[in-house]
This record gives sequence, structure tokens and C-alpha cells, in this order.
Amino acid sequence: MKLYEHIKDFSIKYCDCDFKDEIKASVALALMEEVACSSADELGFGYQFVKPRGYAFMVTNICMEFLQPVPLGSTVRLKTWPLPPTRVTFGREYQFLLPTGETAINASSRWCMIDMKEGKILQSKVLENQDYSTYNTTRVFEDVKWKIPTFLPDEGELRYTMTVASSDYDHNMHVNNTRYADFCLNCFSIPELATSRLKKFSITYVKQCKEGDELRFYRKKTEDGGYLVQGFNGNGETVVQSLMYFEDCVS
Repeated sequence: MKLYEHIKDFSIKYCDCDFKDEIKASVALALMEEVACSSADELGFGYQFVKPRGYAFMVTNICMEFLQPVPLGSTVRLKTWPLPPTRVTFGREYQFLLPTGETAINASSRWCMIDMKEGKILQSKVLENQDYSTYNTTRVFEDVKWKIPTFLPDEGELRYTMTVASSDYDHNMHVNNTRYADFCLNCFSIPELATSRLKKFSITYVKQCKEGDELRFYRKKTEDGGYLVQGFNGNGETVVQSLMYFEDCVS
């Protein structure tokens, strides 16, 4: 029996790219969200299923590996499939394929389902219409270290502050997960990014942000050459964590 995959093709437009004419991390996340929702619709637990019940899927962690650039004007084929869930965690895998068939990006994500009225995490067994024994168990990474090291603000370098605005919201009435990728990458300047390319990117969504929240973003270099980025709200609480690795490239 053929293992389940959901596949969609996307054309990479001007608005999808950074100043180097390559797909932005936030756009890659947006395409992943698009195929995840489309796949969930196909499998019977998408928006039309969860919305009337007052439920919502929310991503908690994402890990990505950028193997090669996805350039402006290219067509990328995005494949996704859900993994059999644990008690409360729903996993989902992704692959971005170039027209040559080469893999450009691998990604893995973890989600939870929330009762929006009660504000509590729901168990996977509430999806009674799924036969998890038929699910694809293939993983794009052999091992994912989901836990990102933390640091205190005075251990890092303050890069900028911002205020959450209405344009950051999605239909769940909080900041969309794709926006946090931009927030974290804004900790790096144009000159820094002109000579480097994002190689690995992990992000953990810790606390929901609302309109009017003031956020401060700090970064800290790791011993192995990466960067930790954390966003703190006005109460000093961490709202998002990220770990990034870059590789040199020709500008």
C-alpha cells in the first residue's frame, strides 16, 4: 500500500523572496501551513472539522534544514504527511522539491490541538475519524532535538524592540507562527545576511502574543557557531525561542 503524502506545487513570486531573490524562511513556513491545512482537510480533520467544535491546531515547534536555495521564479513541489500522534502531540513532516527532483528544504513540526473556549490542550483521541495504523511513519530527520537552550536577557545582545500590531494576527486571534520567523531573523542586519545563508532553523513557540504587546529580541552566539534568539514580552517572559545556523555564501 502506498504511503500517504499530500502534494502541492507553488510558484515562488517576488513577494516571497528576500533581497537575494531566495525564498524567505517565513514564506517557507507559510507554504508549510498551507499544505498542512490542505492535508488536514483531505484527511477529515481540517478547518471545517475543528472550527465548529471550537478547536484549533497550533504549531509548537518547527525544525528546518535548508539544503539549497529556492530561487525567485522557480516552481517548488511541497510534500507533507502527518505522523501517528502521541497522547497530545501531532507531528508532521515536509519536503520541498525543486523541478530537478532535488530536495531544497526538509522540515519537521509538532502541533497540539486546543479547546479555544476552555484554553486547554486536547488529547489526540478526540479525532475519532482517524486510523493511525495507516499513517506514514517516515521522518525527514533521524533525530530532532526539540528543546532549544534558553538564556537571560543580560546574557544576550538586545537587537531591537517592537509592538505587536493587528497585521500580525491570524484567524485564531493571535500572532501567526510565520511572523515569528521574520521577528527572529530581524535580529540580523543586511550586511550580515548578504554574505551568509540560513542553513538550519529551529523555532519554539512558548507563549501567545496579543496586539499591543511590546517585545524585545535578543541574540546570543553559541559555542558551535550558531545563534540563539529569544523574544521577551513586557513581563520578562519568553514568547519565542529560535536556534539558527548560517553558512557562508557569495553575495
